Amino acid sequence: MKRFSFLTLTFLFLALAVVSCKSPQEYLKWIETPEQPPDQSETLKGEPFPDVDCTVIYGADGDQAFGGNNEDSPDPNTMIWFIPPEAGKYGMALVGYDDFVWQGGVNDQGLFFDGLAVSEKVHVAQGDKPRYPGSLTMKALEECADVSCVKRLFEEYHAYDEWAHQFMFGDARGDSLIIEPTMMIAGGAPFQVATNFYQSRTDINACRNCDRYWKARNYFEKEDPLSAELIRDILDEVHLEGDYPTQYSSVYDLKKGLIYLYFFHNYGNEVIFDLDEELAKGYHAHYLADLFPENPAYLEIAQPEWDQLAEEREKYRAVDLDPEQFSTYLGDYVGPEDYNPLFPYYSIAVERGELVLKMIPDKAWMNLEATSPTTFFHLSEMIEFEITFLPDDQGEVNQFIFRYLDHDYLFTRTDPTQLLDSSVAAVQESGPQGPELWAKFVDPITRFLSTKTFMLLAVVVGLILLQSLLGYFRSLLV
Repeated sequence: MKRFSFLTLTFLFLALAVVSCKSPQEYLKWIETPEQPPDQSETLKGEPFPDVDCTVIYGADGDQAFGGNNEDSPDPNTMIWFIPPEAGKYGMALVGYDDFVWQGGVNDQGLFFDGLAVSEKVHVAQGDKPRYPGSLTMKALEECADVSCVKRLFEEYHAYDEWAHQFMFGDARGDSLIIEPTMMIAGGAPFQVATNFYQSRTDINACRNCDRYWKARNYFEKEDPLSAELIRDILDEVHLEGDYPTQYSSVYDLKKGLIYLYFFHNYGNEVIFDLDEELAKGYHAHYLADLFPENPAYLEIAQPEWDQLAEEREKYRAVDLDPEQFSTYLGDYVGPEDYNPLFPYYSIAVERGELVLKMIPDKAWMNLEATSPTTFFHLSEMIEFEITFLPDDQGEVNQFIFRYLDHDYLFTRTDPTQLLDSSVAAVQESGPQGPELWAKFVDPITRFLSTKTFMLLAVVVGLILLQSLLGYFRSLLV
C-alpha cells in the first residue's frame, strides 16, 4: 500500500502542476510560499522594477515591416528619449520610464526591440562566454542594423546570471527574433507575437493564460493588409486596464523610420515622430503625458501617485549645489561582501548636468538631489534611497553609505571590471547551482509535462491507478 500511496501522490502532484499551468519546479515553489495578493505600494517600494505585462508584435510582407508593443504597468511616469548617433553607435529612440529606465526602442537602421517580464526565473551559467559590461540589449541597438547581428551578440556574450524576462527584436529586412534565457525563437514574415511567457517552455495550445498571445495571432491571421493601422488595432485588441493598465503603445514603421505613439490605451489620439528629424535636433526627451490631450482616466490613476510622492518629498529639504563639487564623488563603487545587490553596477556619474547613480551602465540612471554637500536622495515611483558620501581628512571621497529600506550599506570605490565580475566569481567558486542543474537536465522533462500528450498519459495513468485502488478495496471485502 505504501507504493500505491507514493504513485498516487506523484500522479496528483503532476496533475496539479498541469492544471495550474505551472512546471513541477514552479509548483514546489508555490507550495512552499503560497501566492498572496500583492500590496501594490509595497511592491513598488521593495522591487524597483516590478513585473509588468506587455505585448510585443512584429509583422512584415516584403514591402513593409512593423514592430509594436503595449507597455502595461502601474507606473504612470512614461517617457520617450531621442539619442543622436555618435562614433560607432547608431541613433535611436527609447521609450520607458523616467530615470532612463527604457523598456524598448528603435534605431535609425530600422531595428526595434522590447522587453517582456516573465514570472518564471531561469538561472544561466556564464560558462566560457565573456560578460558584457552593461546591457547587451542596448549594445545591440547601438551596433546592429538587423536581427542576425543581434543573434550573434547574444551567442557571443553572457547577458544575465538570472533571467525573469525575454526580448523581442525585429528589423526592416523582414526578420524577427525572441530571445529567451536558453533559446532563441526565429520569426519574421508574416508575423511573430510575444507576451509574458517563454514559448519554448510552454505549450501555447494548452496554456490558459495566453489569451493576449492568441488574440494577437488571430488578428494577424484575418488576412487584413499589413499596415500601421493593423498593428495599432492589434495593440488595441490586447490592451489592458485596471491595476496594470496599458500606459502607452508604440508602432514602428521600420522601413520609413516613423514612430506612432498612443497614450494610456487611447487609440483615437496619436503622435507621429519622424526618427531622422528628431535625431537631427540632438538629444531631447518628452514625458508622454505632455504630448497628448488631458486624459481623465490617466489622471485618475496618476494623480494619487504624484500626490503621494509629493508628500514623501516633504521630508527632504533639497538644496542647490555647484556641479563642480560633484567631481570628487564620481567613480565606481562596490557594496559589502554580505550585500545582495539589487543591480550589478553602482557608479556615481554626471549625465546631462545632473548627478546620478547608475545602477546599470546604460540603464537605470537615478538622479540624486542634494540635501547637503555630502547627502543626496532619490525619490521616484520605482525606488527611494539616500546616499551619504564620506570624505576623508584630505577631502577625498572613496566611500558612501547607501540607505535603502531602512538599511545602511557601506560602498567603497573600486575598479569597474572588479565590480562587474564580482558576482560572477562568487557563482563560479560555489560550483553549479541547483537551478542551473535543473535547467540543464530537467527542462526537457518540464516541457513534456506541459504538453497535451502528457495530459493524456496522466489521465490514462490516473484511470489505471483508480482501477487498481478499486481492485484493492474489493479484495478487502472478499
